Amino acid sequence: MQQADRRRFGAPEGAVPLRFASTSSSAKPSSSSSRLDGRAPEQVRPIFLQTGLVGEASGSAYIETGRTKLICAVYGPKPTPPSAPFNAKARLNVEVKFAPFSSGVRRFTPGKDTESASLSATLQQSLLPSLILEALPKSQIDLFLTILESDGSDADISAGVTAASVALAEAGVQMYGLVVGCCAAFVPSSPLPLLDPTRAEAKTATAFASLACMPALGTITNVGVSGVVSVEQLDETLQKVVQACGQIHGVAKGALEVESA
Repeated sequence: MQQADRRRFGAPEGAVPLRFASTSSSAKPSSSSSRLDGRAPEQVRPIFLQTGLVGEASGSAYIETGRTKLICAVYGPKPTPPSAPFNAKARLNVEVKFAPFSSGVRRFTPGKDTESASLSATLQQSLLPSLILEALPKSQIDLFLTILESDGSDADISAGVTAASVALAEAGVQMYGLVVGCCAAFVPSSPLPLLDPTRAEAKTATAFASLACMPALGTITNVGVSGVVSVEQLDETLQKVVQACGQIHGVAKGALEVESA
């Protein structure tokens, strides 16, 4: 007999799952767009970003864009253990975990797979160029990103970069500028690349391109490309991604201004 999962609250006896009526607008694309949610190819999903939701953390941020939902918490800066060797720069520890209910397949050991390790490395590489770690000798910063609902790895890490940068800024870590992320997918059904793709769009993609940058300084901190795509098409796509990052930067800046107000 399978043991009950104590990490979840059981539903009352006789409970049935909710059923939502599908609308025609969400099931069929509009006449001016080939995407299921009605967006233009170069349009990103609306973003909800709020800080200060984790009370015990030095800084935190929750981001929601479409079905992608993540929460980031930052602890520190704090001194390293006395046994640790002296380091002239602060150390950034990044850990990405998936909630057990984040995807269609239940994760019985969340955060213990190679996907989480790869996302953690990408997130750390994207954030390091923006941090002034020299101002914090012999200290460490612990950053934890939890993916509550996943809509594709590329969309997860792009939203995670934005949330993590905002959480670091709220924690008072000295930075050169805010880092935001965006990605694009190349699908055979569309002549143009699709920015901020959903999981359904990513399944049919032949190539991906993700980018993290500091729009205020015009600096790119990380670029990732997978699949087969021409150099000309990739250059045009990255330019559109940079423009979208400028819009996302305004959302991130506005979330911090609301917190300080």
